[in-house]
Amino acid sequence: MNNLIKIILIFAILIIAASVLWANHQNQMYEDTFQSEYQYDVSIETLQSLHNVTLYLPLPSDGNESFLSEALKSENNLNKPIGWNCTITETKHGKMLQITAHEIDPEFHSTQVPIEEGQSEGPNRTINESTEYSEDTPVPYPEGFSIYQNADHELNTKNPLENETTFIPKYNIKKVTNQFPNEDNENVKTYQYESRLYAKYNTTPENTVDISMSFMGMNNWWIYGWSGNQYHEHLSITLEGSQDGWAPIEGEIVTGEGNYR
Repeated sequence: MNNLIKIILIFAILIIAASVLWANHQNQMYEDTFQSEYQYDVSIETLQSLHNVTLYLPLPSDGNESFLSEALKSENNLNKPIGWNCTITETKHGKMLQITAHEIDPEFHSTQVPIEEGQSEGPNRTINESTEYSEDTPVPYPEGFSIYQNADHELNTKNPLENETTFIPKYNIKKVTNQFPNEDNENVKTYQYESRLYAKYNTTPENTVDISMSFMGMNNWWIYGWSGNQYHEHLSITLEGSQDGWAPIEGEIVTGEGNYR
C-alpha cells in the first residue's frame, strides 16, 4: 500500500513538473514572438475625374501626436498614388490628413475569371486597366494607400477609446449592439460615432465618390500557431458632384476581438 502511494505521489509530482515546464515554455514563446502594430488604410473610388482636389481626412491619434507624423517623413512608408501630396494640417476639428492632387482619375479593371470546379487555379489572364468604363473594363477600382507601423507597447484593445490611438475627431459616441455577437467572447463591444471630412474638388454633377478609411490596432503572438487580439474602426462616405466644404461622416469601432491570455 505504501509503495502504491509512493508511486502515485511520484506520478503526481512528474505531472506537476511537466505542467510547469510546459507553461514556462509557452510563456517564453509568447514573450519571444509578441508584437503590437497598427494599420491605416485610405481608399478613394471615383467614376469620373476629380480636378483641383483638396481633402481633409480623419487621422488616427492618441490625442497628442498623429499616427502618421513619422510615416509622412519617409516616402518609403507611404505607398501613395502618383500625384497625391499628403501632409498633416491643423483644422477646426483637430489635426487631419490633407491630400491634395491636381487630378484624380478613375480606374476600371476587367472582370476576374472565376475558377471552375475541379481547377486549383484560374486560367492565366491579363487584368486590363482603363480610366473609363467600358465592356472590357467594367469594374471600378479604388486608389489609396496603407501604412503599417509597430507600436512601442502592448495595446489595450479592450478599451482603446480611452487608452489608445484611434480616429479623430469623434462626436456623439454611442454603444450599439454587436452586429456579429459572439457568446464565446464577452470582450467584444461596438461603438458608433460621427466624424468630419472636408472635400473640395470639381467633377460632373452625376459623379459619385466613395471615400473610406480604416484603422486597426493589433497584438499578435505565436504559440504553435499565430493568435492575438485587436480593435478596428471604419469610416466611409459617398459624395455626389463637386464639393466645397465640411461633411459629417459615420464611423464605427469594434473593440476586444480575439484571444486574451
